[in-house]
Amino acid sequence: MNEWLAVFNPISFLALLIIIGFVAEKTRFVPKINENISRIITNITLPVLVIVSLSDQDIKQVPFFDILIVVILGVGTISILFISNFCVGRLLRVPIKRQLIHSFLGSFGNVIFLGYPFILYLFGEIGLLYAIVFSIVNELIVWTFGSYLLNRNSQMNAQGWSIKYLLNPNTISFLIGILMLLLGLRLPDILYTPLERLGSATVPLSMMFIGSTLAQSKLRESVKNISIWSLCIVKMILIPFIFVLVIRIFMPFFQNVNIIMLSVVVLQIAMPSQTNLSVLAARYHSDPKYAAQTIFVTTLVSSITLPVFYFLCSYMFYF
Repeated sequence: MNEWLAVFNPISFLALLIIIGFVAEKTRFVPKINENISRIITNITLPVLVIVSLSDQDIKQVPFFDILIVVILGVGTISILFISNFCVGRLLRVPIKRQLIHSFLGSFGNVIFLGYPFILYLFGEIGLLYAIVFSIVNELIVWTFGSYLLNRNSQMNAQGWSIKYLLNPNTISFLIGILMLLLGLRLPDILYTPLERLGSATVPLSMMFIGSTLAQSKLRESVKNISIWSLCIVKMILIPFIFVLVIRIFMPFFQNVNIIMLSVVVLQIAMPSQTNLSVLAARYHSDPKYAAQTIFVTTLVSSITLPVFYFLCSYMFYF
């Protein structure tokens, strides 16, 4: 029961913010929230959040071998998710306009805002450190490969790779944050405190953006949309389950591998779609309504699937 409460608390917090944005848009109390705050998020609060959150981490307590394993598993599973969801999207004939964001929604999870508190409750500080390493891999791919593809797709450019597709506030802030993390640099208190508060506004603003976007779409469409449910099945059930089975089969050959680390990776893989993707979808004209609907559905479904996978890991890895 406590495991369900651990995931329900952050989900209820996110749901409340979505409801506020939904009501504000529906009642026209604050109309066109998504148009007014999307640029604030992508150009100001999100870049600040990336720098502050990365530079504030200390992963020196994690053995280098464990970091290497998490990085390999993170890159491998995200790649598998991207390819799998892209293929399923083609089979389901997902419209070309939303094909890319569909694949991203099924690849990148809410590994920070939902993942951190859930994993911290279950495994303590050591589990959180592994979750941080996985989230760095996740964010690295989002702000390089992901940002490049979304930007290129929005520009309808067929000339191939260009460095300009990586030059945006989010990728630049990520590189700054990674550099500070590797060098052990920390922001002075006079800067850290106001920037940390500014960056923390990203979560409520993003949730209100999702609520506002949902208010402009039909909620029944999200529940009936088979492509959204395919993301739930592939990202939050099928791939994590296969990952658990593979680990269980080969576990006798890797007896020295940290069980907590493996459990954290499984739960991070099974996280619902990353909330910032709805804002990025709007920024790069890639069907933000579909992104908001997917985030809404996957987050609700995760209240059931995440505790189930925790119990599954406990049974498969510890016995």
